Amino acid sequence: MELIPFVVAPLGALTCVGAVVAVVVVAVHHTRQARRRQMAAYHHWAVRHGFHYWPEEPSALAISAQAPLAGGHGRQALDVFRGKYKGAHLHCFELRYQTGSGDSQSTHYFQVVAISLPATRPLLDIGHENFLSKRFDKDIEFENQAFNDRFKILSPSPRYAYDVIHARTMEWMLTDWRAWSYHWRFEGPWLMTFRSGRLNLNEVFFYADFLHEVLDRVPDHVWKD
Repeated sequence: MELIPFVVAPLGALTCVGAVVAVVVVAVHHTRQARRRQMAAYHHWAVRHGFHYWPEEPSALAISAQAPLAGGHGRQALDVFRGKYKGAHLHCFELRYQTGSGDSQSTHYFQVVAISLPATRPLLDIGHENFLSKRFDKDIEFENQAFNDRFKILSPSPRYAYDVIHARTMEWMLTDWRAWSYHWRFEGPWLMTFRSGRLNLNEVFFYADFLHEVLDRVPDHVWKD
């Protein structure tokens, strides 16, 4: 009968493998514990402000069909908060998605804050010009050249864009650092802003206040059919 050799791993190697496994188990445990503590803190914040909280809510992704909410794969809406703020519905969450695959896969995070509009309206995206966009992208032009040089305005309805961004609003946008620092957007029933990075609840009402200021500057006739 042929004997099958039995290889005994050195004791040191077994000890090393065991140590690695133990470290991984401890790390996973601490990560889960930290997430549970975070969710408990988020729930407490929601209750304190009269909001509802979901650790994950896929329906939140429907807030926009444009990038970054339509980008990448494996998209998730995490730590979703919904409630009322200054008479409008407020919606905020952390967007997470991946690009690439294998060793080149990257995970991207965005904080999204939105308030409800008085009526559903077309897309109106307010971004910022740079060298490449000025050279290759076509956006809506306004009479104020300083405004055109700083802002990139996209909409399927130029008339709607002109109604929302009138002369006084252009002047305000050129002087308010938030207007030319944030990327913001009217889309469907929402006015939203988003920035790259993880959700920070200390910023939510700051961004919401900015959105309310934008909304207050929109003429009433824009919301009438």
